[in-house]
Amino acid sequence: LIAMIRRVQSARGRRQAGLFSIEGTRLVERALRAGAPLETVLVAAGLAHNDEPRMHELRNALQAAGCEVAVAPDELLRELTEGRDLGLILGLVRLPPALTLSDILSAKDTPEQAPPLLLAAVDIVDPGNVGALTRTAHAGGAAALLAVGASDPFHPRATRTSRGSIFKLPIVAYETAETLLVDLRHHGIAAAGTVAGGGIPLPVVRWPRVGTAILMGNEAEGLSLQVQAALDFSITIPMPDDVDSYSVNAAAAIILYAAARSRET
Repeated sequence: LIAMIRRVQSARGRRQAGLFSIEGTRLVERALRAGAPLETVLVAAGLAHNDEPRMHELRNALQAAGCEVAVAPDELLRELTEGRDLGLILGLVRLPPALTLSDILSAKDTPEQAPPLLLAAVDIVDPGNVGALTRTAHAGGAAALLAVGASDPFHPRATRTSRGSIFKLPIVAYETAETLLVDLRHHGIAAAGTVAGGGIPLPVVRWPRVGTAILMGNEAEGLSLQVQAALDFSITIPMPDDVDSYSVNAAAAIILYAAARSRET
């Protein structure tokens, strides 16, 4: 179990094992509440024998879910969690089945629903940023996170930062931004990209009455010029002259909020 937890720290290990890891009491609780396929947990001895009501409820929930529970010394869990104070418990969760954009669009409950908003993380290299974007997409009403290239929502740091949204928000993976753009065109989804300057400034964007994907680019380089040229339109958030850009997650939150509000009017 310990070897597997270490193995799935890498993307290759996750692909081979079909598992990803989660850490902390709250994330394990949220996995159980979401009905995520939690297979095994490793618990520190001190936590396993804790008689507080919360831990009693967690043990009962793990038992009811048929999840295997292993107990290890506290020192080992501290080593595995690198001193983070999220609760000395780690879990292994089965990776969800691969989804396509067709799956997301066909899951609409009724034809009268508003066209979907999608958030695309394009080559976001910091897993913490990918996890934050997962949480923001979920909170902002996006129908799915489109994880492109280097963006890895199942990295351990990404799952921690998602605060449980990884269990609820559908993920569609693409190898490149070019394959994403081809798929968006095929399904009649508009591609809107964020650029630091030269795009349509918020809040004057006229959002199309069709499904729209909001593309967030790499933290350092943004969206490539080739991708920008293929967009249906670009968006810029007005900023003071001496500021380069918002953080990628802050920008995504602002734009998702603006898009959602625009569709309400």
